[in-house]
Amino acid sequence: MSRSHLRFQILAVATLLVGLLPATFGLAIEDPVQLAGAYFGWCVAMYLFGTGGTLVAATTFSPGEPQRPGWLLLAASFFVLVPATVVNGPKGSGLYEGGLRIPSVVLGSNVAWSLLAITALILLSRAWRSSGLDVTSRGVRVVARLVALALALALAGPDLVERFPAAVAGDPLAVGDVLTDVLDGALFVVAVPVLRAALSLGGGLVSWPWAMLTLSIAAWLGYDAVAIYGEAAGLTPRTVRAVEEVFRTLAASLAFSAGVSQRWVMTEREAHREEELAA
Repeated sequence: MSRSHLRFQILAVATLLVGLLPATFGLAIEDPVQLAGAYFGWCVAMYLFGTGGTLVAATTFSPGEPQRPGWLLLAASFFVLVPATVVNGPKGSGLYEGGLRIPSVVLGSNVAWSLLAITALILLSRAWRSSGLDVTSRGVRVVARLVALALALALAGPDLVERFPAAVAGDPLAVGDVLTDVLDGALFVVAVPVLRAALSLGGGLVSWPWAMLTLSIAAWLGYDAVAIYGEAAGLTPRTVRAVEEVFRTLAASLAFSAGVSQRWVMTEREAHREEELAA
């Protein structure tokens, strides 16, 4: 059993190492404009990375299988961020003045990403329930969602309250921030069944893609938390930006690894079937 888990364990370690790379950029590149450019190129690459991994999982399933649409939408959620990032160019936030983003592009990409990811997780959760492996009671599911809602409010609530008056006044960036906070909170609540799936599967091979997908969602929440609370916690703007990029990278690379793990789980299952038939 340990040998069958080995490649998943190696993938998990490699994923974490990739996630730490943006921190090394901050140490190696002193010029803020060059560092913003490095983060820009890396961000685009990571979004494509996340797209590719989740697409691998989607194509593992045949048309009509319940998990395929969920993985396809996850791939789309990463891909829609690519053109928006390219249009806006390098982000100066935390590094230098200027490099302002186009509000409509930011708003559109954030809303599209959130809606696609939420829908994807709903579909994956339904596929999980329809598999017959979900043995938790309705009461447990409700409590889990309430806990998730409380955590989402703790993370996004203060920023939502702060930005809401400006959003009502018509500030497009504030409108985008408010919508992002609401949708990110909804994403976390919807993601609870995915977390439950990972926990209920224990140490089996099938738990790997679910666990990595759960950690990917947690990384996005970490990204939001650092953006909201980083400076209040005493971090310099440059450090906040570096930690944001680490969490963004982890979110994308963990999604990639979740997709690859899903492919490995399916191919290993198929191999066992062939061995049983041969016997």
